[in-house]
Amino acid sequence: MNIQNISKNDREVTVTLSSDELVKLCNVLYYARDKYDGDNLYHEIKSDLMIARDISQYGKIDDTTLSKIIKERAKAANPYQTKPSQEF
Repeated sequence: MNIQNISKNDREVTVTLSSDELVKLCNVLYYARDKYDGDNLYHEIKSDLMIARDISQYGKIDDTTLSKIIKERAKAANPYQTKPSQEF
């Protein structure tokens, strides 16, 4: 991980991650799912990192991962919904 910029005023951090670091972060988020299941920010971060992970590793997003990303985005939009409105 390379921290490139930290802005207290904008409350933003710019970092560069390797593919291996993305995989580790995604794994950590996977194991934290029970604790943060009702948190929309958790689901947004998880889906964004899944996209970055697959594109950096494989150059594409496969159907299985796309289905998981859609489910995470649905949970981010409605964090207390038990199932996405559509199954993929």
